Amino acid sequence: MALPSSAGRMFSLCRRFQNILKVSSSCKPQHSALSFDKCNVGLYGGPSPLVYPLSLPVISVQSFRNLHTTISRRGLDEFFDFPENRGETSVKSGAPWTAKQLRTKSNEDLHKLWYVLLKEKNMLLTLEQESKRQRLQMPSPERIRKVERSMIRLETVVNERETALRLLQTGQEKGRPGAWRKNQFGHVYWYRFKEYAIPWYMNRHYKRKQFYTQKFVEPHIRLRIEKHLREKARKRNLEKEKVIKLMEKFPQMKVSTS
Repeated sequence: MALPSSAGRMFSLCRRFQNILKVSSSCKPQHSALSFDKCNVGLYGGPSPLVYPLSLPVISVQSFRNLHTTISRRGLDEFFDFPENRGETSVKSGAPWTAKQLRTKSNEDLHKLWYVLLKEKNMLLTLEQESKRQRLQMPSPERIRKVERSMIRLETVVNERETALRLLQTGQEKGRPGAWRKNQFGHVYWYRFKEYAIPWYMNRHYKRKQFYTQKFVEPHIRLRIEKHLREKARKRNLEKEKVIKLMEKFPQMKVSTS
């Protein structure tokens, strides 16, 4: 009785395998590269619950868009200033971007402007290094500061938009929530919350942290603040003395001593 049962199982297995081959042969590979739905494969919605084909159609390279890159115009000369500006003592340049002007731009325009400023900064830094190597005066070195100010303001505007969007979506100002806390040395710092697998009262690593200051540390905090204020006043006095000496040596200078 064992032999007929094993033969029946083998026969049913062969029938199932034959049905799978019939379904897979119905998917013809000569269809277009994007007609995945005819082979029971969804292009955006994932695979359908039917049987997968044994051979998927080959996607042609011509159906994809080529990679977009910046046009190579001047090669390595992109890291240097224009030839007509070489040898000049001063180069005309506009004012840096203000935050009011940047707030009127779209996100796409800000994204493009960031890379334009980054490219300009790389060029100016290369020009500065080349001027130092040749022991020459860099033409209009204030351009570097203008570009840096524009990039700082652009980043500020982008952070403002991200903060506003985050407040609308989650109600939190920062991307990672936290709180102002004080360590054992009296320093106040921003503590960013973290995710733990266990509650905080069961976490021995978290309980070892001290978010308070002992009483015997308070006199040292006052001494540290006093030392910081003295160093700040000393630097300010040295700067004033330096400016006074320069004005005595060069009376035509217009520098405020305040």
